[in-house]
Amino acid sequence: MPFPEGKPSLVYWDLCGRADIAKCMFLAGEIEHELDTDNANNWPGYKTECPFEQVPILHHGDLTLAQGGAINRYIARMGGLYPEDPVDASYCDMVMDGIMDMFGGIFAPKKAETKEAKLAAWKTFTEGHVTKYFGFFEKLLKGTYFGGEKANAADVAFYAVIGIMIHAECGVEEVLAKFPKLQAAYDGTKNTGKLAEFKRGGHYFSANPENAAF
Repeated sequence: MPFPEGKPSLVYWDLCGRADIAKCMFLAGEIEHELDTDNANNWPGYKTECPFEQVPILHHGDLTLAQGGAINRYIARMGGLYPEDPVDASYCDMVMDGIMDMFGGIFAPKKAETKEAKLAAWKTFTEGHVTKYFGFFEKLLKGTYFGGEKANAADVAFYAVIGIMIHAECGVEEVLAKFPKLQAAYDGTKNTGKLAEFKRGGHYFSANPENAAF
């Protein structure tokens, strides 16, 4: 079955957050799309229209998709970034799920209540949680990228999540530099499609006490 006609529309705010993965998939796959901030800004009025009462939501023709993983893979398939071979696709899924596990740790400092607790949580996140996952991921590279010699959806997801961390000013650049193969994969992925054109939105996560998102 072919994909629906027309531009897909992603419902989310103009923020640097979990929907950055979908936004990066659109650009890496060179897919024309729209960012629907109107419905996102109508929150919680729009909540009842969402299958799981949460965003992001993807609309494409008559299709409405919720859940970030489903959305990210759908866009990756549209853009030719998702492997057709079932074994390669499962490997890609494994890496993408691991990336989301790593990303999930960023909510701990966000939820911490005091400045001291937040700073401590950010330190633990960057120096402990992220460092551990970088060790896992470097071993999972299949050559230059997770996709072999060509970046695929897993590489784009990694690029997007690292970008969220960089935007948060949590010091992830120093950690990534200790993993040269991962660094090279991150740098090279930027050249996929139009990904280099990606502009991050406002802060939702920040390790900087002077930022309102801290």
